[in-house]
Amino acid sequence: MQKILRRVATAERVAAKRSKTKDLKWYKKQKKEQSNEQQQQLTLAKTEFSKAKQVVRDDWELGPLAPRQDVGDWHDARGAIHEARFSVYGKITLAMRNRRCQWAGGAYNLNLAVGDRVVLVDGPDKGRISHINKIDYEKAEVTVEGLNKSNIRVVAELRGENDPPVVNMEVPLPISGIRLVHPVKDAASGVTRDVIINQLVHGGFLHDRISGKRRWSRVVPGLNISIPWPRKEEPERKDYKADTLRIDVEDKTFVPTLLRPPMPESVLDELRGKYSRFRTRHDPAYLARLDAEARAKDDRRKLMDSMRTPLQELHRAERAAKKKKGKPRLTVDMLEKIGEVMAKNMERTRNARALPDAPSSSSSSSSQTPDVPPPSESTPQETQPPPASS
Repeated sequence: MQKILRRVATAERVAAKRSKTKDLKWYKKQKKEQSNEQQQQLTLAKTEFSKAKQVVRDDWELGPLAPRQDVGDWHDARGAIHEARFSVYGKITLAMRNRRCQWAGGAYNLNLAVGDRVVLVDGPDKGRISHINKIDYEKAEVTVEGLNKSNIRVVAELRGENDPPVVNMEVPLPISGIRLVHPVKDAASGVTRDVIINQLVHGGFLHDRISGKRRWSRVVPGLNISIPWPRKEEPERKDYKADTLRIDVEDKTFVPTLLRPPMPESVLDELRGKYSRFRTRHDPAYLARLDAEARAKDDRRKLMDSMRTPLQELHRAERAAKKKKGKPRLTVDMLEKIGEVMAKNMERTRNARALPDAPSSSSSSSSQTPDVPPPSESTPQETQPPPASS
């Protein structure tokens, strides 16, 4: 049993080591790809920035003789950013997401939702207020309606014949660049006005273990003001001719009785698994087939046992003879011989204990010890026990 447990433990360690090695390789691969993508974006941004500076310098120095920039892929797209810079490639770490969402309660349980009124604290639209259109939880970024827009170049392969080469659209910005705006009533003057909320914490956190959903309220620390969540607009559902009416769903078209089963027997066999090994009741034909297979398997085993080589026959006969002979038993003579040998061993042990101790090396030169007389010839020699009788 201990050997089996050791094997199981060894197999578990080997499997864990393989899994760890595989995860480490995948993590290194993902990290390398993400680093390469970010490096490409930085290189692209630096190239476009250097090119823009060169264009300004050429316009200042050459004037109308400056080379045109709105040609080729950038025709009618001057001033737009490259489509590869529209969104950040890869994923950012949890620590970076928590730093971006620090004022909003952290990245795991974010105190922001689609529809919240926010104000931009960074960028060209700083100080303007609008609503959140989209939240990217993996990158801790939000898209604000009508703000932080930019011209994005669209290559010819991705646009139609009559579509413009430039699209003006909202660019995602980090959550650290926005703040929540909510109307708060002043206790002194009684006037309600919009207030920029710089910090939010969780309150009344509830976790449903059955559904796995989490609910909480967002509270302004210090003021103990609970900010309500924005209302979710119910999607507008349009009725079609192919839709089933509720009156048709609630109409009872079948009433089960005890005279016949609620469905055909073939359907019951499909639902229960006609040949399942967990089923206790089977058809007689299926049971007869199982019995025939078992008998055929037993007959084949008996046939294989009857076909033996001469060496197998010899070994079989020896095993049968040994089993018939039984275990060997000790006779009275054998017990007497064993007793004599035990007595001689005990006497030799007593004689060895009676001898004086051997002298030390330091006192061997000053004192002499008497020689121990050799054993007399009359001392009986140790005899081996006789072999067991067959």
